[in-house]
Amino acid sequence: MSLQRALFVLVAIAQLAGLVPAGLVLHRRLASTLEARAREDLLLAPALLADREAMRADAMMMHAKDLASSEGLAEALQRGDRAFAGQLVEVASGAFDEDAVLVGSGGEVWAGPEPTDALVQATRRGLSPVELISDGAMLRRMALAPVVRQGVWLGAAGVARALDLADAGTLAGLTRSEVVILLAGGDVTASTAEEELSAAVAEMAAGWRDDGQVHGLRLGSGRRYLVASAALGDVGAVAFVRDLDGELAVLPELRRVAALAGLWALAIALILGSFLAAMLARPVRTLARAADRLAEGNFEAPLEGSLVREVDRVAQAFAEMRRALAARIDEVETANRELAERQRRLSALQAELIQRDRLAASGRMVTELAHEIRNPVANVRNCLEVIRRRVDDDPTGRRFADLAIDELLRMHELAERMLDLNRPRDPDVRQCDAAAVAGEVAALVRAGATDERLEVAVHGEESAGAAIPPDALKQVLLNVMQNAREAVSDRGRIDLTITAADSTVVLEVLDDGSGVPSDVLEKVFDPFFTTKVGLQGVGLGLFVAEGMIRTYGGWITASNRDDGRGARFRIELIAADRAPAEPGADRPDRFGGSVAEK
Repeated sequence: MSLQRALFVLVAIAQLAGLVPAGLVLHRRLASTLEARAREDLLLAPALLADREAMRADAMMMHAKDLASSEGLAEALQRGDRAFAGQLVEVASGAFDEDAVLVGSGGEVWAGPEPTDALVQATRRGLSPVELISDGAMLRRMALAPVVRQGVWLGAAGVARALDLADAGTLAGLTRSEVVILLAGGDVTASTAEEELSAAVAEMAAGWRDDGQVHGLRLGSGRRYLVASAALGDVGAVAFVRDLDGELAVLPELRRVAALAGLWALAIALILGSFLAAMLARPVRTLARAADRLAEGNFEAPLEGSLVREVDRVAQAFAEMRRALAARIDEVETANRELAERQRRLSALQAELIQRDRLAASGRMVTELAHEIRNPVANVRNCLEVIRRRVDDDPTGRRFADLAIDELLRMHELAERMLDLNRPRDPDVRQCDAAAVAGEVAALVRAGATDERLEVAVHGEESAGAAIPPDALKQVLLNVMQNAREAVSDRGRIDLTITAADSTVVLEVLDDGSGVPSDVLEKVFDPFFTTKVGLQGVGLGLFVAEGMIRTYGGWITASNRDDGRGARFRIELIAADRAPAEPGADRPDRFGGSVAEK
């Protein structure tokens, strides 16, 4: 006999020898467990009924007291007004979904079911009793409370509720059993069970006592039931019935499942035995394939364990070697990425420094030129004013004199704007609330709009301290937002957002105009560069704004919006609590380092 055939026979005998006895024992154990669980559940049902009846009695007592204290009820009882008193208790009991009970001062019943003399006498003693009563056809729980005025008993008021099919259904749902409510004589008043089962339970319950035991019941059809009963005083009882055959109905299905599971286990065991030899060689083939994949650069080829200790140890060693090699390659790639990022930052920083040097040289030259031409311009203007007064009778001469004066005023304004870059400012004012300044600028831009369709909105922080004087920030924002207003032609939308981080305050101005052409984005902050036609601008607004922001350690950038709807100007300022002692001293650059260090 071959090893494979011997393994088949051994596995089959072992499976049969283990599964058959285990299945029989399991079947018996499950049957006894299910029956014991059903008996335990039924033993808990009387206690559940007692708790429910106690809570119902407390609630009905409260309802009875509420009815007895109804406004005007005592007066109606005292004057013998049955109609009015009955109307009062009917209205009050409607909120409780219970029948109203009203007893007059003579003990006669004015409304509702008739209570027992014991209940009425208890109310005369000032008690509020709750009892189960039977009228021979139905069980009712009744609660009465005395109606007293100035210490005199005038009658009693309360509520009554029948134990009907709804109560039986509720108890059946709580106990997961059929419920039969019986009178003391054995008559059925309500039942959730079938008529035959209810009649059998009523017949047998007459011989039971409330002994707290679970009794067996077998119908003529042979079906078995478990029954437990609980007394309702001396007027009735409640029987809880559980279908034992229904509880055990799962056993045949379990037997079928167990048989199928045994057959599947036997088949799987035979299949596993046939592949045992192949499984011993599979890890070695997997290891060889992983080595080939590693040579191709693939470090994720799966490895397989082995039942042979030596083969499994080789696979583990190969996996550790592969992980170590991958970690070293990752370290090299990370170092290369960091080096590339540093090179990019260095190139960007070098380009920015060159741009700043160029702008600084241009600023100095423009400032010197503006300073030199401002006084001569003023002198020429004064001379033209004299000439203008001398040619009052010459309209043509006066018109040309006015034109010359207007042009000189433009030159004077141009010189003043160029001097703004280096004009001395108040050294004591170095901080401002960027959000407040933004709100003021937005209000100015709205007021200066010629079209009511222009929308200017401010979003973000309500307060953001920035290391820049308020007049400087206001001039910068006015320049930027004026450009945005002109870009949308007073008929679009301008959004100004303020964001405060740990060390910076960021203001962004976005418009929905046509945007900035990509070929001029790098030139928008150059002096005298403008895209405006005619005489609408001289190209110094953004140049002055960039110089002011740079003076106080920040920077400003221009770009087009990601959604392609307009331009975006981003202003980044140092937060007020991170500002250096002197403007521009040891301030951080936009790449995370320090300008002083570079």
